[in-house]
Amino acid sequence: MGNTTETKRGKGRIAVLALLLALVVAAGLTAAYLFSKTDPVTNEFTFAENIEADLTEPKWDEGDPNDPDGDTRPGRDRARDLVPGARVPKDPQVTNTSANRVSEWVAIGLRFTDGAGRNLTDAEAARLLGLISIDWNTADWQLADSSATGAADSAAQAWAYRHEVAPNATTVPLFTQVAVNPTVTPADMDWLRDTLGGINIVLQGAAVQYDAFADLAAATPALLDVLAQA
Repeated sequence: MGNTTETKRGKGRIAVLALLLALVVAAGLTAAYLFSKTDPVTNEFTFAENIEADLTEPKWDEGDPNDPDGDTRPGRDRARDLVPGARVPKDPQVTNTSANRVSEWVAIGLRFTDGAGRNLTDAEAARLLGLISIDWNTADWQLADSSATGAADSAAQAWAYRHEVAPNATTVPLFTQVAVNPTVTPADMDWLRDTLGGINIVLQGAAVQYDAFADLAAATPALLDVLAQA
């Protein structure tokens, strides 16, 4: 009887060991699968430098070889000792100089000052603009619609370019000349020369990203904000 009991126990141990071995084999078979791993692929995103623009006045700085008056001196030289009827070439324009291939909306802000750099009042500017003529290019530029800039005879103005300015492109000039009206009287000359001490036209350009705005109306507040920060 004792041998029979031991035999059963031995068979039981063998059965348990066989079951454990089967589980181990099954576990090994489950882990034995084919696999592959790709090389990493990096998707790189970089961010552009800020846009850039240049305000230039070629005829003011260099002169006009095709000037109808035959005076090819730079406008800055011709602007001295003005007399009634004098005409001075001056052609402010903006070039998109961005290196990141971004088109721009642009504007030019201007203000009139006296010879000492004091900002003229609107009344003084209105009187001044009755004595001089500026051939504003209203086909390509429009006076910005803002109470901060006022009307075309105010002392501070902002003009927005109506078209997209592509990379490396230059706008049409805002105007091409400033002329002293031939009807200016001696009293007017006294006011221009002695009271004001001459005049300055101070110009500054602004640019914003073109495709960030649906149209010029949407871009104008941003352009005015940039000019206000300058």
